[in-house]
Amino acid sequence: MNNYGFKNELDFVALFNNKYLEELDENSQFFLKDIFGDYINKNEKIKSWKNSLNQKTDIFIKFKNQVKKVSLKYRNKNTIHCESIDSFKSYLKSLDIPYNIISIYANFHYGYMRDENGCVILSQKLSTTEYKELYQDEIDCFSNTLNKTKIIVDMVDRFIIRGTNSNEDIDALVCGSVDDYVWLLKYDIYDLALYKRYIYFTSPHASCITMGPKYRVIKDNDFRNIKDKYYVNIRWDNLKTDIEEFKKTIKNNTR
Repeated sequence: MNNYGFKNELDFVALFNNKYLEELDENSQFFLKDIFGDYINKNEKIKSWKNSLNQKTDIFIKFKNQVKKVSLKYRNKNTIHCESIDSFKSYLKSLDIPYNIISIYANFHYGYMRDENGCVILSQKLSTTEYKELYQDEIDCFSNTLNKTKIIVDMVDRFIIRGTNSNEDIDALVCGSVDDYVWLLKYDIYDLALYKRYIYFTSPHASCITMGPKYRVIKDNDFRNIKDKYYVNIRWDNLKTDIEEFKKTIKNNTR
């Protein structure tokens, strides 16, 4: 986590901790009423603290004996998950993704050019743009395989709701800073991801969740963040914008 994300967590804890509901700004009151429902009132103080573990839950918010788990994202463009490529490939296999489709992602991840027989040319590493120019059809095939309801829901669980090191789900996803933030409750996150399933990205993706190397090494003498080339970075760009659009259109239409 970068310093901005860490500070953002502390800011949200400070926003809620030891405050009465009526002491909070209007947006924050709406947020707490959304996650606690009729249970919350102005008679007792709210408690909040930071999660000491590296899990999807960043902060806890407590009112009386109810505790809600909240994931925080600071920017509109966010890394929502990161794991080793070996772990990611095993995960895809657990979803019954065929080996040849998994290989498409692995080829994109490392970015080697291939000869006319499909053999990797280790001396020719491609940038992301160069790779897409040559192999966009393959990337689209991979993404089309992932853009199924069952797979999207499972990926939302792994990358946003629960993660890989906890048995507990978050209750809400918040995007922004204490002065300007939006949120979605747990089940709305699934609905948003399924709503955006037909969006097109040139990068490998499932719905609006894109994936790629944490760092692409092109030059042999580039040793910066060398370990990062073995990690898959899972992103949700335009997260804040997507949440705002979803709440204005889809949720309003259901009232």
